[in-house]
Amino acid sequence: MAKIRSTDEPVGRMAKLMAELYLFMAQEMVDRLGEKDGKAAVRAAITKFGEARVASMREEARERGLAITAETYALVRDMPGISWERDPANPGDVTYCPMEDMWRGLGDRELGAIYCEIDGVLYEGFNAEFERPLCKTSGDCCCRFIVRSKQP
Repeated sequence: MAKIRSTDEPVGRMAKLMAELYLFMAQEMVDRLGEKDGKAAVRAAITKFGEARVASMREEARERGLAITAETYALVRDMPGISWERDPANPGDVTYCPMEDMWRGLGDRELGAIYCEIDGVLYEGFNAEFERPLCKTSGDCCCRFIVRSKQP
């Protein structure tokens, strides 16, 4: 279902477009710089993007008088989760991701997986410990998010 249609839900459509743009840029970096340096450049760009997002969300949290915690992240998160589907019995499991859907459809989950590393940057920026033992870009049935507040 990697196709994008004007009638698709707008957030999911935008997520797929963002995923497609990311993949074309990442593939170009790998093509021009080679596998090792290209992936390193993609990874560095994603880390910087994550850090910029964290700075903006932390600024909003401060403006709202909120502490910088894992719980606060959910209150100031900059990307809506409307088009992502979760397992109702296990809300930490994302069973559908429009970005992964696009990367799988375009045949490159491996570079997509580098983008997914942004989640660690985001949660770390909100003083959270983050694990993802399962990830759809690795072929797993879901992305399992385990997030814990760091102990002081």
